Amino acid sequence: MTLKLNLCITCVLISHQLSADDSVQKLDKNFEIKQLSENIYLMKSAFSGDGNLNCNHLLILNSAEIILVNTPVNDSLTAVMLKCVEKRFKKPVKKVIATHFHEDSSGGLSETARHGIISYGLDKTKELLKPTGKTIDVVFPDSLSIPIQNEDIKLLYFGGGHSTDNIVVWLPNEKILFGGCLLKSLSVNNIGNTKDADISSWANTVSKLRNRCKDAKIVVPGHMETGDTSIFDHTIEIVKKL
Repeated sequence: MTLKLNLCITCVLISHQLSADDSVQKLDKNFEIKQLSENIYLMKSAFSGDGNLNCNHLLILNSAEIILVNTPVNDSLTAVMLKCVEKRFKKPVKKVIATHFHEDSSGGLSETARHGIISYGLDKTKELLKPTGKTIDVVFPDSLSIPIQNEDIKLLYFGGGHSTDNIVVWLPNEKILFGGCLLKSLSVNNIGNTKDADISSWANTVSKLRNRCKDAKIVVPGHMETGDTSIFDHTIEIVKKL
């Protein structure tokens, strides 16, 4: 009886693992998606357009539209992504959130603007984007809520870190946090690009985020694998080595 029970449990676990693996879907050589919850998908894109999927995004679906968190790095990749996403879900991207001014977050804003997609971001991000000719439609100084159906998308700014303008996207009902480049994946042990970083504030910013989103079930960094709340302490540990 015990052996049969153990075999059943093993089969269920294997089945669940296979199902999770099967949920990864290629949209194009430079894009893939994986379902995180009923209406939330993790999308990965290739920074260099070479099929190496190393940038993270979110797709947040409601009945009539899709909200995209972070564009691909340029307009040409963004154009392909928009077509792929609309073909897959039979609905268009209507809103885009840029979590900071670097190209792996806002590089395709000219293309999304061309499609009439409304962009959201920090007022600092809009200011930092001015030299690039890109702009943001809806800005805020520290926080903003975008209500959709049964969820409020929370755009939150806790301070500088990877950049002086890095915000996070918090889905409190889903317990999913998109931390972007403010956070480092557990598989990463170096701080990465610090050209525009606020090193002195970074650890404190992540601490404030950890206090606010301590019940997160899925934490999505800007690059590499998703994780859980241990990403907060991992990021702080890396930053404190600087």
